[in-house]
Amino acid sequence: MTDRTAFAAKLNALIADDAVFADGGARVISQGGAPSVLAAILAEVDNTVLERTLVFGMGAVTVSAVVAGRRMRGIVDIDADVAGASDIVGQVLSRDEPDLLENTGALLTALGDAAGVVTVRSTPVQSLGSSGDAGISATGLAEIWDVDMDATPAPPMERFLAANADKLVGLIHINAGKIAEQGGESDVLKAMWEEQIPEFRKRFKALHPKHDGPMLICLDDAIEGELGAALALVDDEACMMSYKPGDLAAIIGSWTAITA
Repeated sequence: MTDRTAFAAKLNALIADDAVFADGGARVISQGGAPSVLAAILAEVDNTVLERTLVFGMGAVTVSAVVAGRRMRGIVDIDADVAGASDIVGQVLSRDEPDLLENTGALLTALGDAAGVVTVRSTPVQSLGSSGDAGISATGLAEIWDVDMDATPAPPMERFLAANADKLVGLIHINAGKIAEQGGESDVLKAMWEEQIPEFRKRFKALHPKHDGPMLICLDDAIEGELGAALALVDDEACMMSYKPGDLAAIIGSWTAITA
């Protein structure tokens, strides 16, 4: 791939209309472990030519990295009391510092995995090191951290269930018409799937014959008591799930981020 072709491909990626944004305007780059935290971060580094500070949001923690020329110069700030942060903040990444590289990759992975969702904002560059400190390219870091930047993400339903495992009280995961997974308080969900959902889907198809994209349908008052229920559909997979009403906004946000 020529440099011009690579540049055009990156411009097309940047203007794509399928980006998902979190509260505050930060763009979601990883959700439920897909792509992996490091792969998502390195993709942003690889897309950054001019000097910028990329601010990665990981739950309640933000990590600011100085980036330029598709290279990461280093971590300039971590805005929380995180174990090991003092060992990497303010240090310029170098192949001559293997411990620094290992610690940086490990800390980014730990913070991102714990948060579940990783976002990014591009801000003016902050000072780090000297003008001669170039840092390491995204592809170089991918090699050092053993990251496959071209890895195919897991199917959307698998990523959604993994990202929301702590929010689903019960679930029935159906793949190609067969129950692939059943967990939690699922007896009522199974009865709904077998007795009510076929007729519901038939009527929905009649009303919306051209709709074949992902859907998350909330079923009001479907379960008596304190739980809500929803039907998720994507490709040839479906999931009946129950949840606490207070988690609904997070579940919808997760679904949107993964299936956009």
